Amino acid sequence: MSNAASTHAHRPARRFGRFELEPEERCLLADGQPVALGGRALDLLVVLVERAGQLVAKNDLLSLVWPGLVVEENNLQVQISTLRKVLGQGALATIPGRGYRFELPVERADALPPETAPVSSAPAELVAAAGPVRARTNLPTHLLSLYGRAEDLATIKALLRQHTVVTVVGAGGIGKTRVAQAVAADIAVESAADFPDGVWWVELAALSDGALVPSAVARALGVQLAGDRSPREAMASLLASQRLLLVLDNCEHLTNAVAEFIESVRAAAPQVRFLATSQETLKTAEEHIYRVGGLAVPADDGAANAFRAGAIELFVARAQGADPNFTLTPTHAPVVIEICRRLDGIPLAIELAAARLPLLGVEGLRTRLDERFNVLTAGSRVVLRRHQTLRATLEWSHGLLTPDEQTIFRRLGVFAGSFTLEAAQHVASGEHIDAWAALDHLGALVDKSLVLAEGDPVPRYRLLETARAYALERLAEVGETGRLLRRHAEAMLALLAAYEKEGRRWRTTPADTVALVAELDNLRAALGWVATAAEGADLVVPLAGVSDHVWMATGHLVEGLERCLALRQHVHRGVPPRDVVARYQLALARLGIYSRRRESFDAALQAAELYGLLGDDSRRYNALVLVAAQGMRFGSLQEMEWAVAEATRLVRSDWPVLLRAILAYARCWLYARLGRHEEALVCAQQQVEICREGGEPVREQYAVSNVTGVEILLGRPEAALEHARAAIVRLDALGARAGAGHLFTSVMIALILLNRLDEAVAAGRTAHGLLLQEGDEYRLFAPLALLAAMQGRLTAAARIIGHDDAVRARTGDAVLPNTAQLRARLDPLLAVALPAPELARLREGGATMRDEQVFKLGFGDSA
Repeated sequence: MSNAASTHAHRPARRFGRFELEPEERCLLADGQPVALGGRALDLLVVLVERAGQLVAKNDLLSLVWPGLVVEENNLQVQISTLRKVLGQGALATIPGRGYRFELPVERADALPPETAPVSSAPAELVAAAGPVRARTNLPTHLLSLYGRAEDLATIKALLRQHTVVTVVGAGGIGKTRVAQAVAADIAVESAADFPDGVWWVELAALSDGALVPSAVARALGVQLAGDRSPREAMASLLASQRLLLVLDNCEHLTNAVAEFIESVRAAAPQVRFLATSQETLKTAEEHIYRVGGLAVPADDGAANAFRAGAIELFVARAQGADPNFTLTPTHAPVVIEICRRLDGIPLAIELAAARLPLLGVEGLRTRLDERFNVLTAGSRVVLRRHQTLRATLEWSHGLLTPDEQTIFRRLGVFAGSFTLEAAQHVASGEHIDAWAALDHLGALVDKSLVLAEGDPVPRYRLLETARAYALERLAEVGETGRLLRRHAEAMLALLAAYEKEGRRWRTTPADTVALVAELDNLRAALGWVATAAEGADLVVPLAGVSDHVWMATGHLVEGLERCLALRQHVHRGVPPRDVVARYQLALARLGIYSRRRESFDAALQAAELYGLLGDDSRRYNALVLVAAQGMRFGSLQEMEWAVAEATRLVRSDWPVLLRAILAYARCWLYARLGRHEEALVCAQQQVEICREGGEPVREQYAVSNVTGVEILLGRPEAALEHARAAIVRLDALGARAGAGHLFTSVMIALILLNRLDEAVAAGRTAHGLLLQEGDEYRLFAPLALLAAMQGRLTAAARIIGHDDAVRARTGDAVLPNTAQLRARLDPLLAVALPAPELARLREGGATMRDEQVFKLGFGDSA
């Protein structure tokens, strides 16, 4: 059989009345004569005839007849009108709000038995589909594919088995309608016996008057309401003996009317169940809420299983609809993941973005996301008008708010990431809206899905990024941006200043750490604004001074130090109070404890002096310990001894554990510098014991890194390896690996000394990733050089040492005891293997390399 014959057999000619349709020939005949019909009208006719007797939804028709194009609904209406003029008005039935149905009896033109079931005397949308038994329904026969919602569907179906009213709630564009359609379609097949009177879809988006809700339900069911009573009472009476599921879509603008309708029906018809979609809860009796979130986005930009995430699946599907040649390659997978993450996994936003792919490309789309309201203005098919652009969706949601709710919403846009209830009250209240009213309005915004409440038992709140961008636009329109950004910075200052109180400063709980980590984006935003806005200049030094709480909780010491150092000029502007300057200097010292920036050592000295003048013993003690610790790199032996002696004079037994423990740390490395290694080990062990007795398990394991460092100095690599690995296991159990960089460094060095080089490389890679955030990655240069030499890569070892020496010369950093120990083993190897001129040349070459090149060379990733 030829391909043409095979295709023709697959889509045979059809006959209806005096007409014959030949799909493969793209021809319509009337009494054997060709009928002049446009291409779109013919395509539309083919779709309708192949589904004769079935309701075909408007969206399905648009997707099939205009694939990959964005068209207005009136284009469909024009083609329907054309077909009616040719076929007769009765050939096509319009189902208001849903779609169209081909009414004429259809048979195979070759007189074979008809493939299409004859039209029933009942309305065709009530006729069960072929295949599994299906409840009577007006749902479209074919629904668009749904991505990443399997868990949502299963949960909602389970809820409907238990509850009379289930409301699917979520932000505009989050996909509530499609989820509800899929649930209803599954129930129509899986639970047909439970709903013998059908599963009915009721679209409420077009209604502007809540009194019309009963009429919309009646229209969906194809029934007439008696005129002798109110529509709500009449509908309740009609449903009294029914067992059916009503799906009420887009209820947010009619919540009161929908709630009243549901209550009336439930009172008269206890076997009717309701599934509703809304941006806001209906607040009916026995209502069970199911909140739909964004589609899953991989947490890792390089995720190998990106295709399994719903957001990525949807993007790829829609991208291929717009550009059939698009594929998700390893090269641009991270870009697609970033796009979906920045769009919060919102299906509407992802679809609109994918539609722009042929014009902008993946990279162009990513770079233009900050202009998202201009970029995301087209979809792959016609949907509700308010969903045709991202802006229209948000304007619809915003328009449903009261004036005060709109005020609170736009003010909350200044938060970057999540925020606390107290911070929201601080920022959003003012004028005629006090803090308690702001609290009530925040609750309303959560109910209306414009603000997310996340976490338990004490939630944090968050705007989706698209909603935040819209809120900031509205804030700018009313001229409140500068004033609200200052309030945001003030709120951050107040939040972090609370950690300065004596009862909290050295007693940070795990919950405190989680809360501080959550403020990272807000801190970045606040520091960025106060540093550049004249009206925020007075907040720069105070905010930078307490910012170390966040930088240290997140492990972002390098970023924190760089940001705070960049603000130094503000210390001399406006003459901030002495205590504010002292706290700023202490923050620089704390953030630079591992850094090769001498400014941190100088800041520790200044902080010690200022707190001495202020009579603040605990903070002066803290600064002195930092002088001793950083004196290892930048100070003299006399400065270290002085700092330790002064700190010893100040320490008090009733101080918090962590405050007392750091003196043992300072003493440990003073003794190490003096070469008194056994005494250094005792001090390191004392630090561990103090933390253990004080109930500080995370700090206890961090302190083990000092023990392992001294054990290596004492020539005990096996003991160092055992202790370091045990501490790492405990930190993993505590979920605190972020501070384990020095432990992995000890593991790496111990393995090198034990000649277990492959294991050392693996440990070193982990250490490198962790130390980068702390600013102490440079301590890996000497171990990497020795590792390369022991692997026989002597030229690489020489270059690494040349680079390390050049960095030390530039920064003034001294050689630490562990580094000196490794160099004592390495230098003879190089001197024996390489002629002096060659060694000098290689070291000079290493001095000009970038850090990244040196690390690649050390790990054997480059020649």
